[in-house]
Amino acid sequence: MWRWVAEQAAFAAVLGVLVAAFVYLIIEPGRWGRSSGVVGVAVLLGGVLRALLPSGRVGLLAVRSRLIDSVLYLVLGGVILGLDIRLHQ
Repeated sequence: MWRWVAEQAAFAAVLGVLVAAFVYLIIEPGRWGRSSGVVGVAVLLGGVLRALLPSGRVGLLAVRSRLIDSVLYLVLGGVILGLDIRLHQ
């Protein structure tokens, strides 16, 4: 049991940031720009964790090879964050 929890710690961290973004969105519905920025940061965090941690420690973040996962997470997080910044200038 504890081994599985340790393997999913990186995924749980990303999921925790996403949950925080959605809770903030529910509490402050008019501030959806901040929530979308936090979602972008969560995806970037997933990309960084996937790039730095070994495959046995990233849990459900590992879908494809490390390089493809890292690049896709980082690009998607960057696009989300870039759009968020662009739309809220």
